[in-house]
Amino acid sequence: MRSSRLVALLLELGRAPVATASQLAAHHGVSVRTIERDIAALQSMGVPLWTRPGPGGGVGLVKGWRSPLTGLTVPELQALIIGEAGSRGLGLEAEFQMARLKMLAATATTGQSAAVKPVQERFLLDHEAWFTEPEHPGALPTVAQAVWSGHRLRISYQRGAGGAVNRKVDPLGLVLKGEHWYLVAAHRRSARTYRVSRIRRAEELPEAAWRPEGFFLAQHWRDSRAEFEASLRTVPVQVTVPITAVELLRAATPGAAMRRLGASSCATAQAVSSAGAISAGSISGGTTAAEGGLVNPERAGFELRLESLEVAASQLISVPGVEVLSPDALRHMVLVRAEELVARHRRAAGARRRPG
Repeated sequence: MRSSRLVALLLELGRAPVATASQLAAHHGVSVRTIERDIAALQSMGVPLWTRPGPGGGVGLVKGWRSPLTGLTVPELQALIIGEAGSRGLGLEAEFQMARLKMLAATATTGQSAAVKPVQERFLLDHEAWFTEPEHPGALPTVAQAVWSGHRLRISYQRGAGGAVNRKVDPLGLVLKGEHWYLVAAHRRSARTYRVSRIRRAEELPEAAWRPEGFFLAQHWRDSRAEFEASLRTVPVQVTVPITAVELLRAATPGAAMRRLGASSCATAQAVSSAGAISAGSISGGTTAAEGGLVNPERAGFELRLESLEVAASQLISVPGVEVLSPDALRHMVLVRAEELVARHRRAAGARRRPG
C-alpha cells in the first residue's frame, strides 16, 4: 500500500543523510518514477525534503527536523507500516490506533491539524468486499510470529482437493490480498505462495530462516501474480456484445484484459462463424453479429483470454446479448447451455399456464 511505503520512506530518510531515487526504488521494489511521486507527496504534506539532481545528488531530510514518527514504539511503527486492515488481522489494531493518535497530536504542534481533520471526517477506506466476511485463519498468529522473528516454519498444508502435505519452509513475508492472507515462503530455496487459511497446523522452529539476497516482497508479489494470472488465462476468445453491455462483460470476466476488435478483425471472425451464427441471441430469434453485417454501430467486439472453455461459458452466458465469435468449441458450449435454459423455462412456463 502506498501509505505504508510513505511511512517506510520517511523512516529510511530519517536514518540516512542522503539517498538516491534509484536506491529507494530498488529497496521498495517500485519504479524510480513511483519514488519521485512519493517524495512529492511527502513534500506536499509538509515534510521538509530537499532534492538535488546530478552526481552526488539525491534526496534527504532538512537537518534539525523531527518526524512525528520518532515518538512511536516499535509495534506502533510496525502497525503503521502494515496499515489498518493488516494490523487488524495481525492483532495490532490497538497499536495502529495509538500510532494514529500520536501522529494527530503531533500535527497540532505544527499547525497542520486543521488540514488533517477534514480528511478524517470526509474520507474512509473500506478494504472489505461486499457480502463477505474477512478471513481469520487459525494459523495466522504463528505464521506472523515466524515472519517477524525470521524463524523457519513447519506447516501442514491442504492442497486443494488433494491431501495435506507437511513441509519445512523459510518465511519471506505475508500478503493481505483483499480479505485473504497469503504466506510467501521458500521451500527448497524456491519461493512459493501458500494461502494461510489452508495451513492446518503451523509450528515456529528455533532455527533461522533462509532469505534470498536482494529479495523484495512487493516486487516478488507483483511478478508472481502476473505470472499466475497469465498461466490461468490461456484460452483466446473473441466476442461481440451490445454497446450497453460492455461494462457487464467486464464485470463478468474480472481481471481479463479486453482488447477492442477493429472492423476488419470482426469481419474475419464473423465470416468464419456466419455459417453457424451461434449465440444466445440466435436462440431467441435475435440478430447475430454475423447476420447483422460487417459493421454494427450498436455492438462492440473484444478479444480476451479466459481460464478454460467451461469457465468462459459460465462467465459469458451471463452477459446480455453476447455472441461468441471464436473458438467454435466455446460457441457450441454457449449454444447448448442457452438451449437448455430456454427449454427449461418454456417447460416451466407451460406448466404454469396449464389448467389444474
